[in-house]
Order: sequence, then C-alpha cells, then structure tokens
Amino acid sequence: MIESHKRMQDSTKKFLKIVGFIVLIIFVLYAVVFIMLGGIGQITGNRISIESGAGGMGVAQSFAISSKSAPMFSGEIAMDSMMVEPERSTTATGAVDKKVIKTGDLSLKVEKAETAAEAITNIAKVNKGEVANSNFYESSRGVKSGSIIIRVPYNNFDAAFNDIKKVATQVISESSNAQDITADYIDLEARLKNTQAEEVSFVAILTRSGKIEDVLAVTKEIARVRGEIEQLQGQMRYLNSQTDMSTITVNLTEDVAIASASKDWRPWEVTKLSVKQLITGGQNFIDGLIVFIIVGLPMLIIYALIIWLLYYFGRKAYRKFTNK
Repeated sequence: MIESHKRMQDSTKKFLKIVGFIVLIIFVLYAVVFIMLGGIGQITGNRISIESGAGGMGVAQSFAISSKSAPMFSGEIAMDSMMVEPERSTTATGAVDKKVIKTGDLSLKVEKAETAAEAITNIAKVNKGEVANSNFYESSRGVKSGSIIIRVPYNNFDAAFNDIKKVATQVISESSNAQDITADYIDLEARLKNTQAEEVSFVAILTRSGKIEDVLAVTKEIARVRGEIEQLQGQMRYLNSQTDMSTITVNLTEDVAIASASKDWRPWEVTKLSVKQLITGGQNFIDGLIVFIIVGLPMLIIYALIIWLLYYFGRKAYRKFTNK
C-alpha cells in the first residue's frame, strides 16, 4: 500500500514537472514573439508618425459664413433695425446663364514629349486659352514623361480636346466631366443680395443719432456684414473663373521604343540601391536587438520567475496535501 502510494507521488511529480516545463516554453515563445514584433512595430510606427506629421499639414479654404445674430439695440434704433428686412430670394433659374464646370483628362503616348508639349501649347493658344502648368521629367534613360494642364474657354473645350488627341501616337485613356453648378450660383447670388440689403439697412441706422453704445454695435454689425459680402463675392468670382474657362489635363509618355536597351541598363544605380537596402536591413536588425535586450530580456526574467513561483508553491501545497 505504501509502495503504491510512493509510486503515485513520483508519477504525479513527474507529471507536474512536465506540465510546468511545457507551460514555461509556451510563455517564453509567446513573450519573445510578442516583444520582438511589438517593439519593432512601435519603432517603425514612431518613424512613420514623425515623417507624416512633418508633411501632413494642409490648408483648407472654407467659404462657410457665420450666422451670428445681430444684437438687440435700444430705443428707436432697435425698432428701425427690425422694420428693415433683407429681401428674400426670388431669383428664377432662368435669369442666370447656365453654369457648368467642364474638365477633361487625357493619357497619351507620344514620340517626343517636348514636341507634343509645344503642339498642345499651340492648340491652347488657337482656342483662346493658355497653359496653366507643365511638368516633365526623365522617367528612364532617354525617355521623358510629364503632364501639361491647359485652360480654354468653355465653348472651345471639345475642339481643343479632339485636337490634342491627334498629337498622340496612342491614346491610352480619355475622360471628360461636366458639373452643373447653376443652382449653387443662384443661391450665392440670392445670399449676396440679402446681405447687401442688410448692409444698407445698418448704414441707414448708423446715419441717425443715437447712443454711443448703439453706434458701436451697429458699426460692428456693418463690419461683419461687409466680411460676409466679400466672402460671397469671392465665391462667385471663383465659380465664374471655373465655368468661363475649362481645364484639360494631359499626361504624356514617350514611346519606349525610341530608347535603346543599352541606355536603360544602369548597374551603378542597382548597386547603390542594394547597398541602401543592406544598410536599412542592418539598422532594422540592430533596432530589434536593442528592443529585445532592453524590453525582452527583463520581461522573460519576470515571466520565468512567476512560473517558477507558481510551480514551487504548487508543489509545496501538493506535498502538504498528500502528506495529510
């Protein structure tokens, strides 16, 4: 009986040792993988966030107009400001010419980028337009690519668009878009008339005698309304410029056939790129090693200590239980 009890204790100890060893290995592997991946990801993430933070600043132009209510004025001035109301929008859509923003995009293969750009510039001039922007670069040895943006009157858009396609040896893609903004323009026009009427009413109030605080309040409102008028006029000028002149963007790429194969072979560039990749890989390895030494090893020690304590006190408790 005693012998069988001892055998059971020995087998139980062996089983606990095996289980503890397996658990230890699992924790070690989990800790190593988690710390290595997490540490390297944190470093690269910090790099990306720093780089993107430096160049991610943008400027957005807003045409929103604040709708602050005018303060209440005392006495006769308050009554006059309530009596003079700005006119409501009664503009009919037929009273305004149709406003359409038309744009076009072309992607072309050409024999020579410079010659094609000159031809497109002449097409813009013939159609009473102009070149808004041009950008060309050497995509590979002896092969140039780039883009040119022209603006032509709305009525000459189709003629210019078709003439530009004739410059190409191959039209890779083409698209055109027409956006009707007549309703938006009418709304801006109505809001401008209302705001101008509001300004007239405030100016009329200002010409009358009143308290100093009332005069200051009316002056403040006139400044606010004047700002809204200038914003609305700016929006209308922008829409007029977009509808009066249409934009055509042309992407040009020279035919690869014009470049010899010997000029395209650049072994020195490949060598420099390979060395750069080697240095980058070494930096990433060293970064990961530093993270493992500073973060990984202490965490492994802590995990091993916790597992050993659990095993030690568990074995001690088991012995006390079996001795009873």
